[in-house]
Amino acid sequence: CIINQIKIIQTQFNRLNLDNWKLINNRLNFLQYLCISTETLDVVIRCYKKNFKEHIGTCADLLCVISVKLNEQQLEDVITLFMDGLVHEDKYDHERCALSIAKIALKLNERQLNKVFKCLMNAFESRKIKICNKCAHALATISSQLGEKQLDNALQRLIHGFPSYFYNNEEQLGDVFQCLINGLSDENESKDNCRKCAQLLGKFSMKWNEKQLND
Repeated sequence: CIINQIKIIQTQFNRLNLDNWKLINNRLNFLQYLCISTETLDVVIRCYKKNFKEHIGTCADLLCVISVKLNEQQLEDVITLFMDGLVHEDKYDHERCALSIAKIALKLNERQLNKVFKCLMNAFESRKIKICNKCAHALATISSQLGEKQLDNALQRLIHGFPSYFYNNEEQLGDVFQCLINGLSDENESKDNCRKCAQLLGKFSMKWNEKQLND
């Protein structure tokens, strides 16, 4: 039984110490190939979540890989895990979670996108997390997936609700600028997403300084 095999692997994790990180990573990678049903996915997700703090890079990447197989509830559980990880004081852990949110955002439906966007904005407003380059990328990715009306509402919320993040801090504004430029010039992006990135650039350009506009 595959589920029993997964449980055996989890038991092996419990017996290994952090010095055996290569063996642990190999076992974690192997689990992705056992995700053949909703039941096995549930067990694998629990395994990744249990090892998330100690092996955040590997687990975050693998959760993004298997996200195409997840049902809506499983996907929301993974999103919650990444959102919780954003408040981690460790810079590496924080950035890994932000990058994972950007990756998984491409697989979310409209309701989930709005939920993640709202959670991010609430976290910024409460000062639980600060916007970094990776967070800016996640915001740009999520915004580009929203409908035109929702995109405009999101922009207005960013512009009027968080001016200290996007206007008063040149470095943070530059992070957003670079993410949008990347989205506009990425050949793999759809024409619709490129158009939305162009709209974002137009909105924010009113507050950019001369150097950023020249760049």
